Amino acid sequence: MTGFLSLFDKSDIVYISDSDIPSGSGGINREGYTYGQLRRQPIIREILSGISNPVVRRWAEECNSRNRSGFVMRKVDGEYCFDGLHVGPKVRLPDKAQLIGKFGRVPSASEIREISYSLLREEIARQTGMTVARAASAIGNMLDCVPHEDISGYV
Repeated sequence: MTGFLSLFDKSDIVYISDSDIPSGSGGINREGYTYGQLRRQPIIREILSGISNPVVRRWAEECNSRNRSGFVMRKVDGEYCFDGLHVGPKVRLPDKAQLIGKFGRVPSASEIREISYSLLREEIARQTGMTVARAASAIGNMLDCVPHEDISGYV
């Protein structure tokens, strides 16, 4: 069987064929790239051609370069780790004590996400010279990415 081998917690092996074509609602992968193609070039040609900011373009090219031999999904402490797919800065998230200090209670998932995304937008703005609003647009529109809060404490 040819395909992608991924190791999870050193005990589970999952095979995903390089020839399978992922798809989803809202036009996800309407270009029809296979898993094999996406593992080796996560930021596809159509996205790359629309990136105007030179710093953001460099981030996208670094992601593709890092994954030329194929992205391998893994788990850390039982959580999926997307570190190899990161595009741009990795931003340290506040820990539980810091969040409770800010809110005076355990914050909701949406409050945590808003803090995470705000920190990421601000760092992207700082590194690229964009406004914070434009940095938010760079994540979803320019790069077609979604921030991911990682078990390691980074977004």
